[in-house]
Amino acid sequence: MQTALYGAIGWKHPRGIFQVLDWARRFGWHAVDARGMTLGIPGDPIRNSAAFGYDMLGPCHVHQSARADIRSACEEFDIPILCLYVANPVNLRGELGDANRKTFRDYIQLASDLNISFVRAINNTRESYDGELFSEEEAFERTMTGLRDVGKLAGDLDVGILIENNENSTTSCSDELLEIQNGVRDVCRVGIAYDPVNAYFQGLNELDELAELSGSVDFLHLKNVKRHHDPQFAYMPRGDFSYEWTALADGDVCWESVLRSAIEGGFDGTLTFEYVNPFKGMSADYWETIRDPEQAAQDERNYLNELIELVQESESEKNL
Repeated sequence: MQTALYGAIGWKHPRGIFQVLDWARRFGWHAVDARGMTLGIPGDPIRNSAAFGYDMLGPCHVHQSARADIRSACEEFDIPILCLYVANPVNLRGELGDANRKTFRDYIQLASDLNISFVRAINNTRESYDGELFSEEEAFERTMTGLRDVGKLAGDLDVGILIENNENSTTSCSDELLEIQNGVRDVCRVGIAYDPVNAYFQGLNELDELAELSGSVDFLHLKNVKRHHDPQFAYMPRGDFSYEWTALADGDVCWESVLRSAIEGGFDGTLTFEYVNPFKGMSADYWETIRDPEQAAQDERNYLNELIELVQESESEKNL
């Protein structure tokens, strides 16, 4: 089992991904998980630009010489970038759809150039952006078809596609993740990133969803929140509750229970700590209320050291 530091922790640091790699090395993280660009993707341009950070890597924004510099930094620090998220949808119609699938393939090439194992499809949208709404069934089927399309290049370059349970998307629950995985895995490697807090956002039971994915989870995404019955906090994914970001140990999701359940289901993959996710739509001012990123990188690595040791010792005692 290894740990990864999510690149958004460096979104406000001018050294960007290089600063994330430095924090990972200094505080004992094994790897980094990087963000792609949200600039220029379909959707609300204000929200998309608000999510922009110095940590982002995009195929049109990283020159070939800079790609060599990033590879060299990863080798020097012995900190690989495991995953690069892609916010360009693969399921849209017409010229817009063709353009976004081309950009997705450009990300696959970027990942190959940077020795990144996976690209993560995060914007499995139910929106068509052309005035003619998708049905849920069409959005799902078009996502499957789109991932198979871009997956051909991924297979050729040995870059995996990672799918995640994102709220209000075509991959919002375990059943949808497994169906997509089974429908694309003959084209390329397809991994699953499970985020218990995203399941919580979706109104699902995070442990039940994890149980359904038993044996299929490659990455566990770690963050935590407190649910509020009034709109005092900025993130309201389904319009009923608002959510406050917290430290891993302080929110509604019990990470000890989640990790125990994951290990019992055979999980031995990567634990990725998500300090922030500006793409959720909160304003930049919101993030000024939470911990200093460097301190969070150190504190949560210490927390995970203790949590992993606690759970593994307990599992060893059970097997005696």
